[in-house]
Amino acid sequence: MKNVILDTNVFIRFLIRDIENQFLKSKQIFDKVEKEGLIAEVSILVVNEIVWVLENFYELKREIYIPQLVKILDLRNIRIIEAKKSLVLQVLESSQKQNFDFTDIYLAHIKGPKEIFSFDKDFRKIKT
Repeated sequence: MKNVILDTNVFIRFLIRDIENQFLKSKQIFDKVEKEGLIAEVSILVVNEIVWVLENFYELKREIYIPQLVKILDLRNIRIIEAKKSLVLQVLESSQKQNFDFTDIYLAHIKGPKEIFSFDKDFRKIKT
């Protein structure tokens, strides 16, 4: 079985269930990942876009969608391409608790000893 790379719309259709045939196809892919060992790769950019679309287009609250998104991304055969999966899950959970955007929290988590240069004065308030 080939690996697949999942695009943002697969997650959106599954989570929102607004286009039934696309929801069913998305569900089928996630079922194959969970039960048949299909390896699904996800870009950190896709995760960021999912968060943006759900909050800004669908106006969902983080406490509604983040637990669902974490559950999907936590499937054993989901791989995050450019980052450690545990880090992405940690950032999502932090963004549910804090009122900062996914990208800002991600940068705060990966900065290490480096200083973040930003015009956003709230960076120092992010808890990692």
